[in-house]
Amino acid sequence: MGRKMTAFVLVFIFTAMTAFPQSGGPYPDKPTRFSLTLGGGWTHYFDNLDNGNQNLSKDFAGYSFLFFWEPEYRLSLGVETGYYTLFKLQSKANSTLKGDISRQVIPMLMLVRMRIVDDFYLSTGFGFARLTNSATENGQKIVTNTLSLSNYQLSASYIYPLSTHWQLGGEFKMYDFGAYDDWMYSVQLLCSFRF
Repeated sequence: MGRKMTAFVLVFIFTAMTAFPQSGGPYPDKPTRFSLTLGGGWTHYFDNLDNGNQNLSKDFAGYSFLFFWEPEYRLSLGVETGYYTLFKLQSKANSTLKGDISRQVIPMLMLVRMRIVDDFYLSTGFGFARLTNSATENGQKIVTNTLSLSNYQLSASYIYPLSTHWQLGGEFKMYDFGAYDDWMYSVQLLCSFRF
């Protein structure tokens, strides 16, 4: 699975790098631009637990922040971070013994994005992520942090220009966090400022 995904990413980057330059884009006076994008929406965790998942919560709100360098070509380079809750598990052995377990993630990814047609984009990225596990039992809390080095995402987005600087759109993305083989997908609303 890892080799196939690596090959896919390399083919995608090669294809993007050999794409034709953008011609007659919406910003002919300034071909190189930058953009800041805030995203927020719904996330869903792919349950890979074998036991104890009957009380598992897998749907949460997630947030992302993206910065892109957009030269005159179809290819854009950027970075992404955000904050996501993967899952929460509540267990109750009896009336006095209660426990909660949760996992949050902060990804830090390098992205390659390519404009396919008009305002439709495909992107992929790789990088590392900080995974935080927290467990609470009867008021006592234990927190552990893990740095996951093999992570990637694939996304498709539609970003509509409202004006010269402001854009609004939506994005569907999938994440894989390699440390625990966690998968998550997200549907987000995007608001972007180009300068």
